[in-house]
Amino acid sequence: MSTISTGNYTIGGIDIYFEASIAHASLLDTTGTVQVGSPFRVSSRSLGNIVSAEFNPDITYVEHYISKKGKRKKDKMVSNMESLTIPFVFDEVNTNNMKRFFLASLPDTGDTDKLAVLDAPLVEGSVSINFLTEVGQSLIYSIPKATIRPDGALPMNTEDWWNGPMVIEVLHYDTDHWASKPYGLLDMGVY
Repeated sequence: MSTISTGNYTIGGIDIYFEASIAHASLLDTTGTVQVGSPFRVSSRSLGNIVSAEFNPDITYVEHYISKKGKRKKDKMVSNMESLTIPFVFDEVNTNNMKRFFLASLPDTGDTDKLAVLDAPLVEGSVSINFLTEVGQSLIYSIPKATIRPDGALPMNTEDWWNGPMVIEVLHYDTDHWASKPYGLLDMGVY
């Protein structure tokens, strides 16, 4: 089989933006460009430098078999459980990222540099993942409902940069104009 197009080979990283508001109004808006969600992606919603990330669909299938001449033959297969997670690693150890990592809240003291650890519930909101590259296919993934939670240890290594593993849990949301796309919209028409 030959290659369809070498322009499809892709290298790059992602930017992740989160707002604690489900199906945020600007998630699919544009600002005179073709980039969906550009008004949503502002620095106050950015999780900073993302070292690595991956899309991880988890689908469970139910298989059906018929018996024919003493042999079982598969004649049907459907999915009966679907979920999508996006594990990622950040390396900007700032108050917002540490607040998410430690499920922390700001104490009543008014001091924004101190966090009350394991004092806040998981927060649901909207996510925009921006994958723009000079090599290959760019894309934007707009997620109307998700939560971000810690996904492992925060190693304190004196010989390397600190990296915090977290995961985005994409949640089903089929309200209003999201009814036909309850797990979000993947836009591959990014220029």
